Amino acid sequence: MLKPSNSGRVLVLGEDTRNFLAVIRSLGRSGLDVHVAWCPLNSPALKSKYIRRCHILPEYRSDDAGWLEAFNALLREEQFELILPCTDGTILPLQMFREQLEDGGRTCLLPADVYRICASKDETYRLASQLEIPLPAQLSASTIGEVRTAAADFGYPLVLKPRTSSSVVNPLSRQAVRKIRRPEDLESAAQAMLGQGEILVQQNFMGRGVGVEVLCKNGEILTAFQHERVHEPLLGGGSSYRKSVPLHPGMLDATHRLIRELRYTGVAMVEYKYNPATGAWVLIEINARFWGSLPLSIAAGLDFPRYLYEMLCRDRTDFPQQYRTGLYARHWSLDLQWMLDNLRADHSNPDLLTVPWLKVASEIWNIVRLRERSDTFVWDDPKPAVADLAGFCEQMTFAVAKRVSLLRKWGRRRAHRAGRGARNVLFVCHGNICRSPFAAAALARIARERLTVASAGYFPKAQRRAPDAAVTAAAKFGIDLEAHRSALVTLADTEAADVIFVFDRANIDALTARFPQARSKMHLLGALDPSGPLEISDPYGGSVGQFLNCYARILRILQDLFGKDCPAKTSGARSQLLEPSADAGEQDFVRLPRGAGY
Repeated sequence: MLKPSNSGRVLVLGEDTRNFLAVIRSLGRSGLDVHVAWCPLNSPALKSKYIRRCHILPEYRSDDAGWLEAFNALLREEQFELILPCTDGTILPLQMFREQLEDGGRTCLLPADVYRICASKDETYRLASQLEIPLPAQLSASTIGEVRTAAADFGYPLVLKPRTSSSVVNPLSRQAVRKIRRPEDLESAAQAMLGQGEILVQQNFMGRGVGVEVLCKNGEILTAFQHERVHEPLLGGGSSYRKSVPLHPGMLDATHRLIRELRYTGVAMVEYKYNPATGAWVLIEINARFWGSLPLSIAAGLDFPRYLYEMLCRDRTDFPQQYRTGLYARHWSLDLQWMLDNLRADHSNPDLLTVPWLKVASEIWNIVRLRERSDTFVWDDPKPAVADLAGFCEQMTFAVAKRVSLLRKWGRRRAHRAGRGARNVLFVCHGNICRSPFAAAALARIARERLTVASAGYFPKAQRRAPDAAVTAAAKFGIDLEAHRSALVTLADTEAADVIFVFDRANIDALTARFPQARSKMHLLGALDPSGPLEISDPYGGSVGQFLNCYARILRILQDLFGKDCPAKTSGARSQLLEPSADAGEQDFVRLPRGAGY
């Protein structure tokens, strides 16, 4: 039993609006004193009235223990009764450093061996195989040749999976599962994933996603719930609309066997795929945390966050077993995006998880018959839903701005005024190893000593080298990235800058979450190009030719904005780029006219 320190005070950690917000509301409604940390400062969940206090902590960094010192200082100061990390990005750092946490027994974490099995898709697969649980065919691959062999055995579509979903270096970045539909797409996707280590090649199983959610203690399931996905991303993934269904005897038995073997304590969602036409099903993975569809289980009558608190802190083991089936829950902002994707999709493609529009339209009856709930909107706490929809509208506005010439002109004028009036320029991209260091070096040469120029990134590891392809491409412009080492953007960086140039929407979102006061200084560098794409895509993992195209566009934009007095060596390299030199292989170089983008 966890000994109460400051009874009723809990710390919730997370960045996902769905389960993070659901946990906050559940514990707040139970009368607990809810504090939050390690969440984006622009998260809609922070609008909840059930949050007593939000703590600003340094984000996890693999090369700096400052985050751990600050985290332990907070634990000493507040003496929380329980710490609940809700998402992979908040769980992984605490699992790795659990022995160094102040009074780590109050943090809801798994034993190291149990977490390792659940976090590793490969180890989960082996355990399930030993327990004779149905699984899709799978092979491990460390070379492209092994991937090709698996593809020949399994056929297409083919599923490529990382061994784990989260990276130790950057837990907030989930490593994606790729579904490959054509042999010609296999090479590039597999090579990119193999760059991160061994991957899993899995035979595709056609079916709907199903989750069996459980609360467990010492390998015993205390209560269980099941949902079925109704609206899934067209290529698969977490649902935006789902319904509660009765527990499937076979899946429940498989879940019992897994939980018993692991002697699992805590909450988990065991994910399956189910084919209603054949009745066949297979295990996909174990999510050793709260799940995205958590609002549905709470609405259906099983309040897992409150039950977990009462089990860990009050020794309760007797929980309700019944829940309402046939209840639906929708995450409106995600589902509106799904509807747009479903509208544009090819409904004749059997590999896409599309839904006929007549069936989508008929879902209105779920609302009429009061069988539908919202993940974010509830009458006693409406502000997070308003903020969530506002964020969706902003996202849609951005999508429109990329296509509407009037809005593009406004953005270009705004960025041009900011750039021409600046004396301190900061370039920020994701990792500070591809786009931003080249832009900073190029502008430093163009502007000579007229400007102070810097670059940084927000990937939580400093001192990383630029990729070989970036170094090779930059050298053709007379710019040396060989000695460059990445830097992490800081508050001081943003305050010192007159203008912050970023490269894509993800950069804006990440910086706004960390430094909301700097939002007015941020501009997309691509907005200054009247004919090219608004965003300058990250060439990381691409060929030298892709880097050449990216760098040519960045250089052209900077020359147009800050003057034509670039040194001859750089301008000569630009001319050389348009006609590839002998050492730039024709297969690597892509000829693009001005403004074509890439």
